[in-house]
Amino acid sequence: MRTIDQNVLDQSIGYDEYHAFIEKLLSQSHYLALQRIETDTHNTRLNLIRMERLDKTARMTAQTRLQMAAIRKPMIWLSITEAWCGDAAQILPAIQKMAALNDKIQHRLIFREQHPAVMDAFLTKGTRSIPLTLFLEKDSLNVLGHWGPRPIELQDFVLENLKVLATIPDERERNLRFNEFQTKVQRWYAKDKTYSTQKEFLEVLKRINL
Repeated sequence: MRTIDQNVLDQSIGYDEYHAFIEKLLSQSHYLALQRIETDTHNTRLNLIRMERLDKTARMTAQTRLQMAAIRKPMIWLSITEAWCGDAAQILPAIQKMAALNDKIQHRLIFREQHPAVMDAFLTKGTRSIPLTLFLEKDSLNVLGHWGPRPIELQDFVLENLKVLATIPDERERNLRFNEFQTKVQRWYAKDKTYSTQKEFLEVLKRINL
């Protein structure tokens, strides 16, 4: 899929709408049908807290500000996400802050479960990994490039740990190790302060010559 259909874009929402959507989910006694049945309310609540913290504290580097200001061609950044995704909570605030540096860039979001065809066109090693951001030419909606689901260093760590977890036969032990692994992932994000996301976004923008 090298072009995104206008109908997909028409169903997208802005970052503030995404915030409001998560808040609405958390105010209800159950999740809407479009959410996964196994969605964990506690994790989603933590994700909202993480997003709100990064909205206030994440800082754009001087290089990010310089390169973003230099973009002259109108673009749409289309992020594929879900409210339960811990990685999305750590990454989307940085993407939003980067997009806000240039009025030629719009950041829009769609939900993975609502758009399986789009997701399946951009699999990561055969999996529907999110968040994933598509860089679109605004007029044609051609896909110029994409990034995700997480910074390369962390992605390597995640894939290696998932391999190890898959070898643990005892479910209780596997769940315990998975929770420890998830804590390490969140600590990585806290230490990194969104800098890897910014750096890798800039590298993609260089590759597509914008």
